[in-house]
Amino acid sequence: MSSSSQSLVEQSKRRAAFAAVDKHVDSSVRVLGIGSGSTVVYATERLVELKRQNKLHPRLLCVPTSFQSKQLIIEAGLTAVDLDDLPELDPGSDSFASVNVTIDGADEVDSDLNAIKGGGGAHLREKLVANASRKLVLIADYRKDSTTLGEKWHKGIPVEVSPLGWRTVKRQLERMGPELPPKTEPAFESAHPVAELRQAVRKAGPVVTDNGNFILDVSVGRIYRAPAVERLIKMIPGVIEVGVFCGLASEAWFGNEDGSIACRVSPSQSQSTVNDQ
Repeated sequence: MSSSSQSLVEQSKRRAAFAAVDKHVDSSVRVLGIGSGSTVVYATERLVELKRQNKLHPRLLCVPTSFQSKQLIIEAGLTAVDLDDLPELDPGSDSFASVNVTIDGADEVDSDLNAIKGGGGAHLREKLVANASRKLVLIADYRKDSTTLGEKWHKGIPVEVSPLGWRTVKRQLERMGPELPPKTEPAFESAHPVAELRQAVRKAGPVVTDNGNFILDVSVGRIYRAPAVERLIKMIPGVIEVGVFCGLASEAWFGNEDGSIACRVSPSQSQSTVNDQ
């Protein structure tokens, strides 16, 4: 990709982030989840502008999903709080949501808004905050927009594991078969999954997450039944969290190669896709 094309993609990512914030964050939002990744930097930039315009709740609380996002919140002059410090937004509701909306990035998003997350190693906290949110909105660029998970993301499913026994977990992951009952069609493409311990950059040894755990990147090829794969991996003892997010996102915004943006809504809510040139 040329430098001019790269610049155009970055501009579209920024526009997508701004559009997502403008649609979902106003003065009625009391608690906001702030995700991780490059696109969230742009979302935070927009939040700062809205704060200067007095368009945010005067006592807005922001829940970070990583060390990175906590620093972004602090540097933006916003208030960071831990998830467990929050009360339920509506104690009388069947939902346990304590966050109005969470805006986060993604490594890949499929046509059903299932996502792969964890390229930055923060998927445990990201999933905790997403699960506690009334609404999860994802932001990415067109290179992460797929029909099927694994179509464009080739670095494997990020799986956070306990350092105690990680080799045992690795062996179990590599013994997974694609045929998962009760259905006969394969859940994923590869007959021989490969799990690799993620290595740190500019540090000897493995990546250590914000929670003190290791990450195994599990390559299974294309994922045909994302919820089944998420459940299968999560059931292995020693697995802390799986970087497959199913049934959580309600909306995804994409920055396109030509500088335009697109929004896709969860199939459970609408089949429509909105494009903005």
